Amino acid sequence: MAMFVTIKGVGDVDLDRIARLLPGRNGWDILKLGTQGRYMKAIIESWEVLERYEINTALRLGHFFGQGLVETGWLKYTEEGFSYSAEGLMKTFRVYRRNPILAKQHARKPELIANTVYGGRADLGNTQEGDGYKFRGRGFIQLTGRDNYTRYGEAAGIDLANDPDIIKRDLTKSIEVAAAFWKTNGLNEIADTNDAVKVSRAVNRGDPNAAAAANHEDLRILWTETALSVTQKPYTFAPVAREDAILAAAAAPEPPSVKPLKVGSKGARVRELQQDLETLGIATGGVDGAFGQATRRAVVAFQQENGLPVTGIADAATVTAIDKAADDPARSRVSALDRTNTPIFGPASI
Repeated sequence: MAMFVTIKGVGDVDLDRIARLLPGRNGWDILKLGTQGRYMKAIIESWEVLERYEINTALRLGHFFGQGLVETGWLKYTEEGFSYSAEGLMKTFRVYRRNPILAKQHARKPELIANTVYGGRADLGNTQEGDGYKFRGRGFIQLTGRDNYTRYGEAAGIDLANDPDIIKRDLTKSIEVAAAFWKTNGLNEIADTNDAVKVSRAVNRGDPNAAAAANHEDLRILWTETALSVTQKPYTFAPVAREDAILAAAAAPEPPSVKPLKVGSKGARVRELQQDLETLGIATGGVDGAFGQATRRAVVAFQQENGLPVTGIADAATVTAIDKAADDPARSRVSALDRTNTPIFGPASI
């Protein structure tokens, strides 16, 4: 069957189809767009690494991509963000849930929040002062905790314990550590059964037979199915030519400017704008792809906060600034997925 056929190179996979399926994106323009582009380039450049860890069949690649897409908030995040409001802290973390005073004191203080949530967690190996923040979630399959950084760094031959930020700076290293995690935990063999539930629970719960669902399990299944729809139909063009064409797109001139978004605009670009504004904690009235007065007010708020001309119209400069801000974990007020930012190795409710 095709799903068990070895894929000879990443050029055999129609990765631009995956790019087009990402929320708000429409193809290889993604290579121009910050973190998502960096992740896609890292995947292209990591084929030898994926082969070394035997993630080289339609099933294994599909499950690996599907989990990574969700872990990274559709390739938008390299690390776990902690810029929470007091309300966000009480909603997300148990330690703040019944302590509004502490939540108010810690709001918008990422290092303090991370050390409060993860510090002193012997189950994560966080035994030294500052470990909570130092070993916060990072990577294509997000590692959390000193023990996990040490274990999977050693498996990949990368000194993560002394340089945990390397999987944020160098996304090829992020892919390699994720691949090492994948193989070390027997995920190739689980992926061979094509059971997205078991793969999700193995990744998120550490046990494919865990009774509790993985965090965002429905999304993990959906995006695994999406990735498999691509990997099970290998691209028919010559792999080397395909890879060259994809990488060349990253160096191509910027595309022509596009029509500004304003009240009355509709479609995927509006939906992406709304998603990014919501990620920044600016309410748009709903991510529905329709630019109404609530979205206009959100654009005005962002323009006011960032010294842009206050027009309520999302012109090229405004869209670029919003996209850049949403890609920056230090500025994002809520995280990816359903904005709970529960880490891969953390408990179901921290």
